[in-house]
Amino acid sequence: MTDKEKQLVMNFEQLGAESISLGLIEAFSSPSMQHVPLMDVLLDTTNKELLQRLNARAQRLLKTAKLHNTVANIDEIEYYPDRNLDKLTIDRLATCTYLENHTNVCVVGASGTGKSFISKALAHRACLHGYRTKVVSFPALMRELGHLYSHDSPKYEKKLRYYSRFPLLVIDEWLCQQPEKQWTSILLELMENRYDSTSTIICTQLPVENWPKVIGNVALGQAILGRVTASSYILRLEGQDLRSRHSAKP
Repeated sequence: MTDKEKQLVMNFEQLGAESISLGLIEAFSSPSMQHVPLMDVLLDTTNKELLQRLNARAQRLLKTAKLHNTVANIDEIEYYPDRNLDKLTIDRLATCTYLENHTNVCVVGASGTGKSFISKALAHRACLHGYRTKVVSFPALMRELGHLYSHDSPKYEKKLRYYSRFPLLVIDEWLCQQPEKQWTSILLELMENRYDSTSTIICTQLPVENWPKVIGNVALGQAILGRVTASSYILRLEGQDLRSRHSAKP
């Protein structure tokens, strides 16, 4: 390699672009690559570097979202006729355009209908598309925020901002228990912060129309309902318990 070629390789190494530097070394050193235009070499190596960085970012996002060990994948979703699950809707959600539009998704169904799997599959796809994602359970989220709300206001505000800023927040087991009194105002503040600027996936056994009654305060319940369901996708799952269906397979 010439001195200028060596300097170019070193520059990319210092920039942390290992795929590009290795590709240039091969191009400058291999006789079979001598007649390949430099523009073609740079295009190929930069594409490899970008792909490597995207994959590394996706793995970091999966770890943050607590999804790095998940088996939930959109391609593994099953469309049995009795599930009331529209594949076109799932395919549309798989593009992640709902995240660009700050649209929410509510996945409603009885235990065993696959709500959590679908929610985590969508979260997994969001991470692969580069969106910061977090998966939490409703009881754990409310206990954490409720404790800070009562005992440490500065930390509460900080943690509330933390959950408010994720482009995608998945809340599993939504309203699976009667909310404590202070939880309602906390939940309203969180949903208000996220409204029209982020996306939230709600996973629940409770029909949407019953939320205000379970929340206990009809006015606040309606306010929360409006912020979650406005222009949202609502998937109402039905059918046989998937665990029973799978255990019955030969």
